[in-house]
Amino acid sequence: MKKFFLVGGGTGGHCIPMSVLYSEIIKKNDCYILTDERGQKYFKDISVKKKILIKNLINKQGKIFNLINLPYIFIQSFPYYLKLKPDFVLGFGGFFTVPIIIAGWLMRLKIFLHEGNAIIGKANRFLLNFTKELLTSFENTLIPDKNIDINNKIVGLPIRINKEDKVLNNESSSEFVICIIGGSQGAQSLSINIAESIKSVQDYSGKRIIVFHQCRSEDLESLQAYYKTHNINNDVRVFFDEMTQVLSKSNLVISRAGSSTVNEIIYYCIPSILIPYPYASDNHQYYNAENLNTSECTKIISNDSVNIENIFNYINEIINDDEKVNLIKNRLKARRIRNPSKNIIDYLESHS
Repeated sequence: MKKFFLVGGGTGGHCIPMSVLYSEIIKKNDCYILTDERGQKYFKDISVKKKILIKNLINKQGKIFNLINLPYIFIQSFPYYLKLKPDFVLGFGGFFTVPIIIAGWLMRLKIFLHEGNAIIGKANRFLLNFTKELLTSFENTLIPDKNIDINNKIVGLPIRINKEDKVLNNESSSEFVICIIGGSQGAQSLSINIAESIKSVQDYSGKRIIVFHQCRSEDLESLQAYYKTHNINNDVRVFFDEMTQVLSKSNLVISRAGSSTVNEIIYYCIPSILIPYPYASDNHQYYNAENLNTSECTKIISNDSVNIENIFNYINEIINDDEKVNLIKNRLKARRIRNPSKNIIDYLESHS
């Protein structure tokens, strides 16, 4: 039995793949999650005995605070390495991983990095100085410094999949299901434009539109009221626990372009409108979206170009062009990477 350390904190983009991978690892091996206070909420279903909370000295975000926290995180990680002696250490990116990965490197442990986005992040780019083992989610992950000699293995991104949720993509001639994923990186103007576009589509097409809309808590009541007023079948929430079920029956996704969302779109073979979050580090959401755009599987709309007309036009195109929809589905199906978790485990174990 091998022992794995999975390191990552902060956002769902780092932590959700860790949680999915953890569930696969513990079927045959031992595993520990090393995360920070922000990341804790993503691991509620994991035993407290398997979660290691690494604390910050100052719980604030910013370069200065990161530099202050760096040695504090670095020192905390050593006792866990000494006590538990992991066979493999896998970092999922973000500043939080930097001091922990360096500590593991100093102890001559087997260090690996996983990059979820289509462009390597600053933390992983820096950590390539300490390990050349980079696991990637996309076929064409951009690494700005191409002079770096690395072992780049495409393994995919572990995403939440309920195996009972078949890829249905509702094909009813009278209904059209739209999944909107806004969440914390949404904006009021974005939600309003999307909702008004959907009203126009329903008025124009004669289709019965069914909307699943994940939004900010501040927009919840106003969106529910808008859909109700215009007789649009809706389920508006701040968070969907059963998002995989929603995606499996959706005809279209409108979303930001986080790596998990893009990989879920690929898995469920859904046409999409992607609106990259303009303030994402390294503009990684644009590169994630562009990864689908190169095969004409999505429509990218920049944040400041979102309006009722361009959203309406693309939704209407998807509704009326079955040939285009089938082409998108087939291209996405061909891009699926099977069993990302197993791919990662197999690759690490091959370095025993």
